[in-house]
Amino acid sequence: MKNFKIWAFFLLGILAGLTATFFVKDFNWFRPVFEAGLVGLVSALASFFLDYTFREGNIFAFWIRFLNKYFYKNKKNPFRFLYKPLGACTICMNVYVANLVFVVYWYFWNLSFFWLIPSALIAHVLLYFILKHFDIEQ
Repeated sequence: MKNFKIWAFFLLGILAGLTATFFVKDFNWFRPVFEAGLVGLVSALASFFLDYTFREGNIFAFWIRFLNKYFYKNKKNPFRFLYKPLGACTICMNVYVANLVFVVYWYFWNLSFFWLIPSALIAHVLLYFILKHFDIEQ
């Protein structure tokens, strides 16, 4: 029964999309929405990739060892609060990755800054979904 629901929603989505194409004459109105979604997707995938490379045995594992030694264990470091945003927490780091990807996209393709918050929200939702369903080492 669960499999039937998945396929039913999938087919309903395809039919809704095909029906919507009959009513959409000018795609330029929808373009920023898709661009914000693309920026969110790229940001989520970049954060997931960075999280993977920071793990022990991968190419940037030294970074987490550095953070653990100088940020987490060092109680006298005044910048200790940057431990999670610098890479120890993927969701915390995603805020800055999403902002960086958005600024790069804005610079080259001039997407309005109005779409910064929606693209960051899309990045967070997608990253949470990716970490929950595709992260093997959790």
